[in-house]
Order: sequence, then structure tokens, then C-alpha cells
Amino acid sequence: MRPIERDLLRFKEIVRGEVKKRAREFLTREELFGQVEGRLVSIPLPQLELPKIVYGEPLGEDLGLGGPGTESLGPAGHVPVAELELEEFLDLVGEALRLPRLRPKGEGEVTEEAFRYTTIARKGPRGLRHVRRTLKESLKRALITGEYRPEEPLLVPEREDLRYKAPRSKPRPHAQAVVLFALDVSGSMREEELRLVKTLSFWITLWIKRHFPRLERRYLLHDAEAWEVTEEEFFRAREGGGTRLSSALLLAEEILKRYPEAFYNRYLYHFSDGENWQGDTPVALEALRRLLPTLALYGYAQVQGPYGQGRFLEDLKEALGKEEGLAAMEVHGKEDLPLALRRLLGG
Repeated sequence: MRPIERDLLRFKEIVRGEVKKRAREFLTREELFGQVEGRLVSIPLPQLELPKIVYGEPLGEDLGLGGPGTESLGPAGHVPVAELELEEFLDLVGEALRLPRLRPKGEGEVTEEAFRYTTIARKGPRGLRHVRRTLKESLKRALITGEYRPEEPLLVPEREDLRYKAPRSKPRPHAQAVVLFALDVSGSMREEELRLVKTLSFWITLWIKRHFPRLERRYLLHDAEAWEVTEEEFFRAREGGGTRLSSALLLAEEILKRYPEAFYNRYLYHFSDGENWQGDTPVALEALRRLLPTLALYGYAQVQGPYGQGRFLEDLKEALGKEEGLAAMEVHGKEDLPLALRRLLGG
């Protein structure tokens, strides 16, 4: 191995180690959110700057140092960064946070045509010409006609000798999924709670998409009633009024009819502070009893509201806590995000 290749491998290990070491920090770095929508993720690489003593200046002043262990800047005053493929970045974060691998539930897949060049044809583009098969056909023709001379084995392929690589279609099962996010935007939900929801929704989406590239996303808002919105509206909406948790579950049930469980792995995530209108909780629990057997996972995250904690999480655990496919978690702040992410993904 050449020294430059050895140095490159060492650099990649440093980057991988930096991602795993700072995985919890990356969860809350909102500047990464736009980046990981592409194929590359920028990873800051802090370095230690050695002290430089300048004659005539008081020790420790105007040295460009902010104290021991200061991160040095690269050219133009920027922190040095490295880039990772999105898939590798997610795998490293998942390994560090012990996120569960998601597996298709039931069939949950469609069949699509996959084409591989495994056959031979007499016609095709020049770039797909199969040299070996062409020479073989030319040799066979020369032997049959008596043109072949062992002492002068020259083969000149003719038009009928030409052979080309050709595709053959092969059915390939492909897992797909749909994820619905439902958010309580009643007056009791503050900016802090909504920021936690945004962070959880973002990383849940990325992790599911890592396992199911064919992922469809739907977004619901609700207070006393529920309605469907775009992704942008989901994170920017501000509403008021009371809360009926069942409204979101009933609308989700209606939307999921368009995604048969035989062909989709169906995920439903619900975020609320747990406050609910009196008499609505039995309706919500009944809707969940119907939904749970058809879902790959139902995740409920209850965030701390300004007026205390609601009771829906307790009622949910008491009624359906032993049901398969239920993941419920109480989230007080960003320090709970790593555990909440793991729990809500079924870990």
C-alpha cells in the first residue's frame, strides 16, 4: 500500500471516529438538516492550534488563542471539514446511538423489473459488443468453411459473427414504506416542544428512508380537528384551540387506506403534550386498536407542556402497553433525544 493510500485510510478513520464520538451533538445541529437532504454531509474537524509566542506581546494576548484546546481555523477562517456519503453518515450515527435496523413487516414490497446484461444478441450498439463471443463465432465459421490456418491464426469477423451483450429482465422485490407524522398544534404546544418534534421527525425520516428508499411521507396537524399539510407547513404551523387526539388518528386511518399493508410498511408517529378533551381518549384508543395490527410501528412522543404533563401517555400504556408495534416515550428536552429516537424506532 502506498503512503498516500495509507494516509487516506487513516483520515477516513479519523472522520468516522469524529462522527461516532459526536453523534449526540449532530442530532441537534440544525445546520446539518439542509445538508443531509443531499448525498454528502459536511463534518467539522476541530484541530488544536499550537501556541505561538510573539516577541513584545503579553503572554496569552493577541495570539489568536481562546485558551487551552482552542479549535483552529482553516483557510479564510473556516473550520476544516470532511465530507461523507449520507448512507455512511447515518450508519455511523445509528451505530453510535444503537438505533435498531428496520425490517419489512409481512410482504411490504412491490415487484419491479430489473435489467441485467446476461444474454447475447446478434444486434446491438458498438459499445456493448462482446469481443470474446464475436471471435468465437468467427472461429467457428472459419473452421466450417476451411478458411482457418493454424500456422497463421488470423480471424476477421464478418457481420454475421458479431455478438452483443443484451439485457434480460428479472423481477426484483423492492420494499417500500409510508410514514405519517401527526402533530398537536393546540395552544398548549410551545416553540420548544415544536423544535423537539422537528428534530425527532427529521431523524426518524432519515433512518426509515435508509432502510426503505421508496418512502412516502404525509403530514397532519390537529387541534380539535385534523387536516393534512405539506412538509413545510408541518414545521411552521402555529394554531390554537383545544385538543382531540382522535381527530389525527381517524384521519391517519383514512389516509392509510391508500397504502395497503400488503404492499407498504406503514409507520405512524404522533407528537403531543398529552392534553386531551374529556371523553375523547376512549375514541383515540379505539382507533389505535384498529390501526396497530396494520402498522409496522406506531410511535407516540409526549413532550412536556407549559401547564404540566397530560395523561394520554399513561392511558395509552395502560390500555395498549403490551401490544406489538407500539413505541411510546416521554420527552422533556433535547437531552432525551438519543433515547427517544431509539425508542420511537422500536429499539
